[in-house]
Amino acid sequence: MTQDTKPEIIVRPRKESDLEALADLLARQQPETHYPIEWPFPVPLREFIVRDTELHAWVAELDGEVVGHVSVTRVTGGIDSTMSPEWTRAHGVDESELRCISVFFTDVSKTGIGLGRRLHDVAAAQALKEGYPVLDVVARHEGPVRFYANRGWKTVHTMDASWSPPGNPIPVKLMILPREA
Repeated sequence: MTQDTKPEIIVRPRKESDLEALADLLARQQPETHYPIEWPFPVPLREFIVRDTELHAWVAELDGEVVGHVSVTRVTGGIDSTMSPEWTRAHGVDESELRCISVFFTDVSKTGIGLGRRLHDVAAAQALKEGYPVLDVVARHEGPVRFYANRGWKTVHTMDASWSPPGNPIPVKLMILPREA
């Protein structure tokens, strides 16, 4: 690869065989990104990555190495359902039509080459195809908040996350990606 050539990032559906590499990547990036907030995580990382409400999941690969992950989940019946009243009000739809961008992380040592943008674009396109995109982001994580705002996401509410540790509320911004009129 020359200096003028961008690395080839491949985004593909996640496979079962990716989960060990994803758990390792999540653990490596956590000290810098603080995602997930709770660390060490109280259950196996596989349970954080693969959700019961998951509809789709993708990984980013660079030179055969898994370097990122994102999924689209339904909101109904999941941890995100406590946030749905604000999202449904903002989009003007039923909770069953919401599609949440979830479990989105990349290798921080590869920042600036487009991993996040590529994963985001695939997940957002799928969420728009199937419904009304939503997500939550920790309010104090200014970089991710800017990342989403720069891609058209709008903050519709800020609230304490239902998954906050007892006595330590964690404010999250609830965001929607408006559909084109």
